[in-house]
Amino acid sequence: MRRAVDTTRLPPPAVPLAFLLAAPWFGVAAGVVVAWHGAAVFASRWSAPALAAVHLVTLGFLTMTMAGSLLQMVPAVAGLPLRGTYRVAAWSCPLLGAGAALLAAAFLSGHVLLFALAGAVLVAAFGVLLACLLPSMWAVAAAALLACVVAGLLLAGWLAGGPAVPVPPLVDTHAALGLAGWVVPLVMAVSFQVIPMFQATDPFPPLAARVLVPLVLLASAGWIAGRWLDSPWRTVPALAGAALVTAYAGLAASLLLRRKRTRTAAGTPYWLLSLAALAGTAWLFAWPGGASDALVGVCFLAGCAMSAVNGMLYRIVPFLVWHHLRARLPPHVPVPKFAELIAPSRLRTQCRWHAAAVAVLLAACAVPPLASAGGLLLALACLRLGLDLAAPVLRHRWAS
Repeated sequence: MRRAVDTTRLPPPAVPLAFLLAAPWFGVAAGVVVAWHGAAVFASRWSAPALAAVHLVTLGFLTMTMAGSLLQMVPAVAGLPLRGTYRVAAWSCPLLGAGAALLAAAFLSGHVLLFALAGAVLVAAFGVLLACLLPSMWAVAAAALLACVVAGLLLAGWLAGGPAVPVPPLVDTHAALGLAGWVVPLVMAVSFQVIPMFQATDPFPPLAARVLVPLVLLASAGWIAGRWLDSPWRTVPALAGAALVTAYAGLAASLLLRRKRTRTAAGTPYWLLSLAALAGTAWLFAWPGGASDALVGVCFLAGCAMSAVNGMLYRIVPFLVWHHLRARLPPHVPVPKFAELIAPSRLRTQCRWHAAAVAVLLAACAVPPLASAGGLLLALACLRLGLDLAAPVLRHRWAS
């Protein structure tokens, strides 16, 4: 199902662009951490470099992108108002960035005060963001994000010397809420709009658009309940969730492959890589006796989430610049086309770099010495992304 974009409700472009342009640089930082620490990142899910890299990706790269996209799409696509002004919402960008950087530094250094400071800054960041979005957001997804934040703050408080918490189940809950309860449903919900809009496919079937996300959230809730009860039946909702996301991935891939235009749309390879990685991650995690934590994490974060976000950023940022120019340029001045803002060849090159990074990082799960090469490729791919996105904004900054 696809809804038309009400361009009269779009926020000032500087608000979402602040988030979207900042996101790639956290991917660069995560790649540098992996490249510097190498095999230590894959030694254990509890290693300090692994935790730093994961949170740079989840808080810096993914959450930054999602926040910017939501501030744009909630009023323009859903037609729902935001509480507070855009000026207030914009404060969550520097706060979120500072919190992600402080938390990564805390993991790498082990300094207790940094955990406390990172927690305080992130409370402010999510407080501002949720205060603006919560009245308009889907209640269940918003609750998953809020619960993920609370679980993370409890863990940060414990690391800062606060009260003891049940660490293993709370960490698993924090990850499940953030990834299966927030990232996956949001990527699915956004794709129902952006795949037909930017990839020129048929709309998603209305029934699929209505039921897939709630069912995935229900399966996630079932697994979390089973984890706290330490019950073997939690495999059942995990397998059900895997079947659901596989059905979604198959449906989305079929729309992309059956699109009416014969030439591949810019961004389609990102989506196909993301969908394949999503289905693979789901079964690697759900299957009894499953894969290593490192393999599941790389497959989901780098293969699925970062691929989808790369593709969306290459379409959303030019759209915002194009819309802003159309509104501000004099009638006799032609508005640049998308291909003139960011050339499709740049997307294809960056996609190859990103895919190579994903492949090497996946191989590093079996051959850890490859981790440094994978981290370097990831940093270079995100650097290319950041420069490509900034170029049209800087080039047309005079039209303000």
